[in-house]
Amino acid sequence: MKGYPRWFETVLVVSSVLVYASGCLLVPNTLEVRAAWSTGLRMPSGSRVLLAALHTSLAFLMMIIIGALWSVHMRAGWRRHRQRWSGLLLALTYLLLMATAVGIYYLSDETWANVAGLGHMLLGVALLAPFAWHAVVGWRHRRQVRAGRA
Repeated sequence: MKGYPRWFETVLVVSSVLVYASGCLLVPNTLEVRAAWSTGLRMPSGSRVLLAALHTSLAFLMMIIIGALWSVHMRAGWRRHRQRWSGLLLALTYLLLMATAVGIYYLSDETWANVAGLGHMLLGVALLAPFAWHAVVGWRHRRQVRAGRA
């Protein structure tokens, strides 16, 4: 990625994988708590709290990374008309994830908090598709540019 230190893309991918994995591990608990579905996979309370804290901390890191992406990557891509649809879908998904995360913590009505929790879970699981779409198209474009220079 132009305009970023060499380690930035690695941090982006590793933190994305970790926040996604930690969120996926929280899915059985979310289904039991928010939807009253018995999955039989609920983890012990102490582990659940630690995993939720890790997921939240990683999500804060992702917000910092997204802010860094906004300052160069997103704006430059938008001006160059590159990957607008995949980038827009990815950015909107992240924005909705942030909004539902706030709802999980701060909505006082239990019904709305459950809706936010289930929506957050569904958006989080679905995030893999636009992330993969955006990444694959970007990698293909970079490969074509490199092949054109050779």
